[in-house]
Amino acid sequence: MKFFRNITIMAVAVFALVAVSCKKDDDTATGKEYLNGTLSFEFPTYLQFGDVVHVVPKGGYKENETDTLFTCYWTNPFTGVKDTIRLESDPASKSREFDFEVTVDSLSTFSFSVGIVADGYYERTATASFTVFDPALGTGSLKGYDFLPSASYFTDARDGQKYYYSSIGGKDWMVQNLAWSGAGKAFENAESISGLFGRFYTWTEAAGACPAGWHLPSDAEYKALAEAVAGKESDAAGALMVDATFNGDKLWEFWPDVKITNKSRFSAIPLGYAVVEGNKAAFRSYKEYAMFWTADASGADTGIARYIYVDKPAFFSGEYGKESLRANVRCVR
Repeated sequence: MKFFRNITIMAVAVFALVAVSCKKDDDTATGKEYLNGTLSFEFPTYLQFGDVVHVVPKGGYKENETDTLFTCYWTNPFTGVKDTIRLESDPASKSREFDFEVTVDSLSTFSFSVGIVADGYYERTATASFTVFDPALGTGSLKGYDFLPSASYFTDARDGQKYYYSSIGGKDWMVQNLAWSGAGKAFENAESISGLFGRFYTWTEAAGACPAGWHLPSDAEYKALAEAVAGKESDAAGALMVDATFNGDKLWEFWPDVKITNKSRFSAIPLGYAVVEGNKAAFRSYKEYAMFWTADASGADTGIARYIYVDKPAFFSGEYGKESLRANVRCVR
């Protein structure tokens, strides 16, 4: 089965980019005007307790002005309190930059907003959403790995990252997505969640990403994995999927044709995939696909990846652009 072989690339921001376009206009009823330009800021989509984000709001100005003095503030998403960072009445107050720290460990999604206002102008705001998570595997935000306390693990000497593994068909398989930051992109471009969800690599990056003593599996090794746990590839998905939740949200939705057992302890979760444009990544199909690169190339520009789709029992194989697709990596030894 093949899908999205020819991928339409779409542009995305490195973080969640929030913008509100503004234009000057008169309101005869109030006598107020609208600020010109675009108010925007970049903000990660996933953060954990103690993370600090440097926020740089941009845009918003009066007619024919590019460095207008106006009041700028941000609203604390946990308390609702506004914190002024630039005053219209203070000519020396030029900077709108500030640091925001996650001070609560509530595993939930919050809204973060920045606003600007000037005398005689309407107030403008821009808002982003972010999710607070606990990075502890099995006991934090990502639950369902009930076998982990007794599972074997190793530590990647390159960065100290700890990985659990399961012995399947005479080989050791990582039961977590590779999170080596020497290459690849973090999920939704949020570096904070890289250690929990792993990273998304191009085929070329994946080829050299596994730690010493481990390697990127061949398509034949994935075939053998499926046959070892289910007898045939067409019935292997349920044995490779883990019935996990993230912040209480079920990742694999229920489908009658797929019985999730995680018999293999491979623990696949549906983080989707990403398409590439320059140095950016656009993420697709969260909660639908789990996709992993193999070491095999199918052509000069295409490589083979293995994937599971939420409502199909098979462990599929397909061909995709080596440099246009980003997928997860599982290492084997």
